[in-house]
Amino acid sequence: MEYSALLRELGGVLGFDLAFSDQGTCGVFFDEDEVFFEVNDGRMFIMAELGSSEGRDEACVRMLKAANLGLETGFSCIGIDEMRGQFTLCRVLEGDIAYPDFEKMLTIFLGAVRYWKKWLSLPPEKTTSHVQQSPKYGIKI
Repeated sequence: MEYSALLRELGGVLGFDLAFSDQGTCGVFFDEDEVFFEVNDGRMFIMAELGSSEGRDEACVRMLKAANLGLETGFSCIGIDEMRGQFTLCRVLEGDIAYPDFEKMLTIFLGAVRYWKKWLSLPPEKTTSHVQQSPKYGIKI
């Protein structure tokens, strides 16, 4: 299914119209979590800000370990948006995707966003004094 059709169907499920802007972007709030969708070069990017990266150097090692193979990030990439001073999560979709698969990917992405936002809201000493485990997203065969 083409990406604009996936977004329209998501809007139907949510109860309102969704469409990409002329620039190929769209933002949606899922409760308090804003997720951005962007179509660029035949791919759909799903992105969200996780929290401030300012003064959070201690979080980087934990986040890099979690991002290894995407296993603790819902198959997404953790990054830092230097201009905004924010940790970010991004998932890139390519190819033909059926709506049920898209919804499943988005649900996993939102779970990872919520986990990392909660983890980053802890004081730095709480995040380093013990290892917290994020949900593991295994591949079902």
